[in-house]
Amino acid sequence: MEDVTRKGVNGKAIAALMLGILSIIVVIFPVLGVVLGVMGLILGVIGRNEIKRFDQEGKRAAIAGIICSILGIAFSLLWFVLSYMTFTGMISG
Repeated sequence: MEDVTRKGVNGKAIAALMLGILSIIVVIFPVLGVVLGVMGLILGVIGRNEIKRFDQEGKRAAIAGIICSILGIAFSLLWFVLSYMTFTGMISG
């Protein structure tokens, strides 16, 4: 059998970066932000493992995607909590 090695930039790392950035942008819609963030986080971790295994490029993109995804999740949850607290304060107060 012929040894096929994959070189080039890992697609999952690029997708993780794009989803992480989108999860920050759509923070005003918390559910969408969390979903995009979780997808970006999963793809970032998988992409980083593939980069190590197949000696590919894109390590920084995978790490940036993971960080952006975590920030997107955190901002979305924070936005949801603050919106909930504001809304319930307006009703009861």
